[in-house]
Amino acid sequence: MGYESIRRAIARAAGLPRRVVRFYVDGFRSMTVGRSLWALIIIKVAILFLVFKLFFFRDELATRYDTDAERADAVRQELVERSAGADVLPPSAREHR
Repeated sequence: MGYESIRRAIARAAGLPRRVVRFYVDGFRSMTVGRSLWALIIIKVAILFLVFKLFFFRDELATRYDTDAERADAVRQELVERSAGADVLPPSAREHR
C-alpha cells in the first residue's frame, strides 16, 4: 500500500461524519408521514420522563435534609457503607473509619 492510497483512505475516513450527517438530514427532510410519527414519539417520551420524574424519582435528600452539607454527608456515608459491604474501601474511606 503506497503513500497515495493511505492518504486517500484517510481523506475518505475524514469525510465519513459529514456524509453520515448529510444522509440523516436528507432523510428527515424528505419524510412526510415519518415526521409526524417522530413528533408523536418525542411527545410520548417527554410525557413518560415527566411522569417518572414526578412519581418515581422524588428528591428524597431535599425532604430529609435541610442543607447541602447535610445532604453531602448523607451521600458520603451511604457510599462508604455500601462499599464496606463489598469489602472494597478506597484509601480515603479507610482513613475515616
